[in-house]
Amino acid sequence: MTTIGTQVDSDELVPGPDTTYDLVICHNDRIIFHDHYPSPAFRLRMCEQLLTASDVVAGVVDAARANEIHELYQSHVSQWETASDAVVNAISKLCRRWGVQIYMSTTKKKTAAPAVLFSVVTQYGPGQTVAEHFPTRQARRASLIERAESFFDAPGHIPERVLSDDQRLAALVATFLMPATVILTESALDDADNVYKPSGRPLPII
Repeated sequence: MTTIGTQVDSDELVPGPDTTYDLVICHNDRIIFHDHYPSPAFRLRMCEQLLTASDVVAGVVDAARANEIHELYQSHVSQWETASDAVVNAISKLCRRWGVQIYMSTTKKKTAAPAVLFSVVTQYGPGQTVAEHFPTRQARRASLIERAESFFDAPGHIPERVLSDDQRLAALVATFLMPATVILTESALDDADNVYKPSGRPLPII
């Protein structure tokens, strides 16, 4: 008996750039096609086309069988976007009679860790330290700008020469938080140890 369904790595996954929807087609339990797609609906469309208008199963699915698959696909038009996996299941059940098995899986790709972390470390006092980490210098600067603007009644009060310089932005934030200190650091990922290590000596912004 062929079992088909959606397999997930952990909890239920939501569609997104890091999620892939795989389609595997077998004939007599031998893989003859495997690819992944950006959404379940796209996977369904490709499944129907591969079975009816390609050479993937040409030796098994003749014109009459291809027409059966197409008619079944068309009969579930209301489910193409909302329950596409159920339509694939229905097509798979039909194809099983001819020794064609269809499998689906859903996986989440691992996101690579950034090579460098750009951090803002705020020391309010002994044992009172808050560290914020960002994947890019631009993201850190945007956070510093947002943080600095929170001290004003309205945006637009920060001078241009401060907006374009992380050190000056951090100094401005530190001014409002005195006697706290603000430190900007950069850490590089050590691939051997899989940990972030300082890429330079952090300087406090007083």
